[in-house]
Amino acid sequence: MLVSSKTLLAEARKQGYAVGAFNYYNLDTLFAVIEAAEEERAPIIAQLYTLDFLTHKGTAIAAATLEAIKESPVPIAFHLDHCNSYEYIVKALVSGFNSVMIDASKTPLEENIALTAKVVELAHYAGVFTEAELGPITRVGIDEPEDYENLADVDGCRRLVSETGVDSLAPAVGTAHGIYTSEPKIDFDRLANIAKAVDVPLVLHGGSGIPDAMMRKAISCGISKINYGTLLKHTWSKTMKACLDEGELEIRKMIPVARAAVKEVAREQIRLFGSSGKA
Repeated sequence: MLVSSKTLLAEARKQGYAVGAFNYYNLDTLFAVIEAAEEERAPIIAQLYTLDFLTHKGTAIAAATLEAIKESPVPIAFHLDHCNSYEYIVKALVSGFNSVMIDASKTPLEENIALTAKVVELAHYAGVFTEAELGPITRVGIDEPEDYENLADVDGCRRLVSETGVDSLAPAVGTAHGIYTSEPKIDFDRLANIAKAVDVPLVLHGGSGIPDAMMRKAISCGISKINYGTLLKHTWSKTMKACLDEGELEIRKMIPVARAAVKEVAREQIRLFGSSGKA
C-alpha cells in the first residue's frame, strides 16, 4: 500500500528503528525488495535515482512501481532520490511520487536553501514529502580525498531545515555512495548534535557496506531512514553473470535466481535496521 514517508519516518523516530530506503534499477530488484518487506512485515521506501527515472522513460517506470506498491499489503513510500533539477521534480510529482529529494548540496548554502525552499513549496502544495542534503555526500572512487572531510555543520543543518521547511535531512557525516574500500569514518558526535538541532528525521546515505555495529550506532544517534542500493544492484548483476557463466541463457530461469539473491540482501538489512514486524 502506498503510504507517506512522513508516516513511516515518524513511527521510526518514535520507536527507535530505521526504515530501509532501497534503490532499485529495474522491476526485478523492485519486486525482490517488496517481497523481502512482505515476508519481514516491514515498512520500506522504494526509491529511484533521478537518472534511472529518466532512463526508464519516467512515467512508465513510475506507473509500474505504483501498481506494485498498491498491490502490496505492507506500507511503502515512493521516493525520487538525488534530484538537482526543479524541472525533474515537477515531472516526478506528475508521475505519482509521494516523496522527493532535492539535492543542492554541491552549491553554496544560500543557493541550497533557495532551491530547497522552492521545491518544498511546490511539493507541499501537492502533499508530497521532501528531503534535502547538506554535505555533499561523497562517491567512492570518484570524489577527491579532501571531499570526505567536507561534512555537514550543525548550524548549516539548522538553517537549511528552518528556512526551507524541508521534511527530512541527509547530512554528510562520513559515509559515501558505492562500496567502501576501507571502513567508513562516521562522525557520530556530529550526527548526534545534528539530531538535537533539527526536529526532522535524518537520513543516512551510502548504506552498502557499513559494518553492522556502526549501522546500529547511527540509528541510535538519530538516523530514521537508510539509503541502500549499490549492493542490491551488484548482487543482481553478479548473480545473472554467474548464471551466464554456467551456460544458462534463458532469461525466465535466470531472473528468479537473481531476485532471490537480492531479496536476501534486502531481508538482512531490514532486520539490521530493526524494522521487521513494524508494518
